[in-house]
Amino acid sequence: MATAERSQRSLRGWVVLTGVFGVMMITSGMVFYALGAFLDAFVDEQGFSTSLAGAGVGAFLLASGLCGYYTGKLVNRFDARWVITAGTAVSTVGMALLAQVQSGWQMFVVMTIFGIGFGLCGLVPTTTLVTRWFERRRSVAMAIASTGLSLGGIILLPQLSQRIETESLVYWAPRFALVYCVLLLISTWFFIRAWPKDVGLRPDGARQASDSGGAPDSPPPGMPYQQAIRTRFFIFTAIGFVLVMSSQVGAIQHMYKFAGDRLGFEAAGAGAVQLLAGTSVVARICGGVAALKVSLRWLTMVLMVVQVAGLCLLAVAGSGLAILFGVLVLGSAMGNLLMLHPLILADAFGVRDYPRIYGFGSLLMVSGLAGGPFLTGVLNDAYSYRSAFFALAAIAVVGLVVYSFAGNPARDYLSARAPRPVQRVEPARVVARPPSAAPQAVLAASRNGVPAGRAAVLAGAKANGASPGAPQIQPGRAPEVWSVDPA
Repeated sequence: MATAERSQRSLRGWVVLTGVFGVMMITSGMVFYALGAFLDAFVDEQGFSTSLAGAGVGAFLLASGLCGYYTGKLVNRFDARWVITAGTAVSTVGMALLAQVQSGWQMFVVMTIFGIGFGLCGLVPTTTLVTRWFERRRSVAMAIASTGLSLGGIILLPQLSQRIETESLVYWAPRFALVYCVLLLISTWFFIRAWPKDVGLRPDGARQASDSGGAPDSPPPGMPYQQAIRTRFFIFTAIGFVLVMSSQVGAIQHMYKFAGDRLGFEAAGAGAVQLLAGTSVVARICGGVAALKVSLRWLTMVLMVVQVAGLCLLAVAGSGLAILFGVLVLGSAMGNLLMLHPLILADAFGVRDYPRIYGFGSLLMVSGLAGGPFLTGVLNDAYSYRSAFFALAAIAVVGLVVYSFAGNPARDYLSARAPRPVQRVEPARVVARPPSAAPQAVLAASRNGVPAGRAAVLAGAKANGASPGAPQIQPGRAPEVWSVDPA
């Protein structure tokens, strides 16, 4: 029975993880991965240049990163479900307005609105929920939840891209927005709870400390936000991920058009994006298990090297088989690096101010991400995708070098001194006065005024306690009155 009860408590966290999985899958498949299809539609339907459309995607990423920073504060103050709901409403409006874009300035306005909504319901609130509900197997839970990011590209993106090619983005954008809104609200309100304590639990399904006499509302462990963002580890990690993720997103957002141009048909673009997402699914599960056994720092550096290799392979790829191999290599690093960033911050600084720390890290990272698609588009317009992908590989190498100087996290919050235990104070000893030379009086005892009929006792004092022969008061009865008279 005890085992069944523990399993039921642990199951509650996996229900929340199901909701997080759904939110990640919908937002990635219908927004993040779909940005490449939207970019291609802007070029084909509105006549925008590739660099201008890439700048629109950059505006989206910049707005989502800036909003993600403030989302961290909101998640700490309000229920995460309401924050995700607000983001759903804003991003739904932005997606519907894609149908109205006819000029460059309109595209920037709409993509900014779209990005704000995505920031409110994107990685900051979802990864925060995983770090709150899981502790011992956090890397596995994060891997499973973030698999939704890749499945969104595999399942939802082909549906969107096929309909855009059949009709147009102008026709389908409002309909996409309606489906997006309904699916997100179902995932949020049917499965998710903000904190384990809301259902009387702690991370990993353990009971609250109040069940064993502890403090039920003790703050979660972690380093304060102001202290964390000033550490060497945070600064070098943030700069390294800015550069690495900028090169990664630049490749992802142009993969649809890159593969289509190289192979000569648009279906190749959707196939390349699906293969990229599918590879990241398998690699992310393997990475989540590996993160339980090896150093997060060394695992991250190895995956950064793999990303550089994948970008170089894609730069020189001229055939379908070469592109296939390059996509497989890049995909094995892509999903893992995105998953490892929140894991590294939660492991280094705890969950106390994790939403704000990750939100600020995401702001710095996304500020670099905004330049990736734009730079790739500019280099492609001026030269070719070969030059663009080699430039992205060089940026990733610089990011790897910077991250290598971050060192290991200090984890000062784990080494903080615990409060001193309360010392038991022994009562002062009462020293008996030495007996006087005068003879002691012999006293007779009587109960309630009636002689007790027992032998007389000698009056005396014992330190810190009554005499062993003193009468005892029986519990549950009225006290008896004893009187002592000289014998």
